[in-house]
Amino acid sequence: MSGQPDVPLWRRGLDAAMAAPRCRAKRKHGRGPCRGPAVKGRPTCRMHGGTGGAPKGERNGRWRHGRYSGDTIEARREARAIIRAIREMVGS
Repeated sequence: MSGQPDVPLWRRGLDAAMAAPRCRAKRKHGRGPCRGPAVKGRPTCRMHGGTGGAPKGERNGRWRHGRYSGDTIEARREARAIIRAIREMVGS
């Protein structure tokens, strides 16, 4: 025996968690940073937008009809651009 007490396994895991990069978001109450562990590959924790968010399109639980979906909005923009070009060609 080396004379030193063994470090429990949970303590090793805790040390690894504390070594993780910290969230850079500001706290709601107070002026300091959040101090939560940041999500891998992102500067913020899961509470401050570290995860990807809700799924896009019909997989989202708030989906209703698709009038304001990204594809529909883009299609309307393209249609307006075509109409604008036709009006310029006609001269009105």
